[in-house]
Amino acid sequence: MRQPIQKIPLEQELHQLQNKLNDKEMVFNNILESTMAGYWDWHIAENHEYMSPTFKHMFGYEDHELPNHPETWQNIIHPEDLPKAIKSFEDHVRSKGVIPYDNEVRYFHKDGSIVWVLCRGKVIEWDENENPIRMVGSHVDITPIKKAEEIEKYVKELENKNKELEQFAYVASHDLQEPLRTVISYSELLSRTYSKQLDENGVRFLRYIESASTRMSDLVKGLLEYNRIGRNKEWDIINLNEVIQFVEQDLASSIESTKTKIHLKNLPIIKGYRTEVRLLFQNLISNAIKFRKPTISPQITIAGHKGKNFWEITVSDNGIGIPEEYQEKIFAIFRRLHNNSEIEGTGIGLAHCKKIMDLHGGKLWVSSKVEEGSTFHIQFPK
Repeated sequence: MRQPIQKIPLEQELHQLQNKLNDKEMVFNNILESTMAGYWDWHIAENHEYMSPTFKHMFGYEDHELPNHPETWQNIIHPEDLPKAIKSFEDHVRSKGVIPYDNEVRYFHKDGSIVWVLCRGKVIEWDENENPIRMVGSHVDITPIKKAEEIEKYVKELENKNKELEQFAYVASHDLQEPLRTVISYSELLSRTYSKQLDENGVRFLRYIESASTRMSDLVKGLLEYNRIGRNKEWDIINLNEVIQFVEQDLASSIESTKTKIHLKNLPIIKGYRTEVRLLFQNLISNAIKFRKPTISPQITIAGHKGKNFWEITVSDNGIGIPEEYQEKIFAIFRRLHNNSEIEGTGIGLAHCKKIMDLHGGKLWVSSKVEEGSTFHIQFPK
C-alpha cells in the first residue's frame, strides 16, 4: 500500500525558495565582485533604478552612500561622456533594441580618479505603445585595459619619434661630412702651398681652422657611430677575453706609447651584440689611457663578478679620477669635463657605452675619486 505523499506547507516551500534565491544571488554577487562588474535595473516609468553594491563599490562607495536613482550615475559620470550615453540609449530605443546599448565611458571615483567602464544594457519590457518600461544592464571596470592601451600608444609614439630622430641624425651627420672634408682638404692645401707667404698670425689662424674642422669631423663620425648602435640586432655568445684581445690590437699604438698594462680576471662568456660589446670596451679602455696621470703608466684591471641574475664587469684604472658631482653627467652625449687644450675628445664615447648597455637591458655606472682612479661597473643580464 502506497504511503500518502506528504505535502510541504506553503510557508515552508516559500522559505526554501527564498533560500535558493538568496544562494543564487550570493553566487551572482561573488562573480560580479571578482570581475569588478556591477549590474543595474532601471524601471523607467517609476524613474527608479536599482544599482548593485558591486556597481557602487566600483566607484569607491558603500551601498548606502548612493541612492538607487538614475540621477546617481549621471552625477558621477564624466560630463563629456554623458551626452554619448544618452544618445546611445535613444538610438537603442528608437531601433527597438536592434542598435545595442554599448558604451565605453568615464566615471569619477570617490577619490577623484577616473574609472573607465564598459556599459552594456537592453530594454526588456515595452508598453502597448512600444515605449520602454524596463531596462537592465551591467558595468565592467576596464580601467587597466585603458591604461595599457594608453601606454602602448605612448610607446608607439615614442618609437616613431626615435626613428625620426635617428633618421635626422644620420642624414644631418652624413651630409655634414662632405663640406667638412672640403674645408679640411682646402685648409691642408692652403697650408702646403702658401704657408711660407703667411705671417705668424696667418699660420696660427690656419692651424685653428684645421684643428676645428678635424674636431668637427670627429664629432660627426661619433654621431654616426652613435646612431648605428643597435642596428645590427644579431644576438651572439661572446667570450670577453677574446673581445679584449681584439681591442688591445686596435689600441696597440696608444697602449705601447703609454706603457699601459691591462690585467684580466675571471672574464665570463656572455650573450649580447658582438660589435657593440667590442665598442663598449674599446671606449672604456681608450678613456682609461686618455685620462691617465702624466707621470704614471696606466694600469687597467678588467674583472668579472658573478651575480645571481647578471655578470658584473668592472674596468678599473689608476688615472686622474672623476669629481663626484660629474659622475652621473658624463654619460650624456657631448658631455666633456676637459677642454681640447687639456685632453682631446668628442664627448661621445661614454654616451656610446650607455646606449650599448641600454640596448642589452643592463646597467652602467662609475665610482671614482679624484687622483685615485675610476672604476666603471657594467652589468650584463644572464
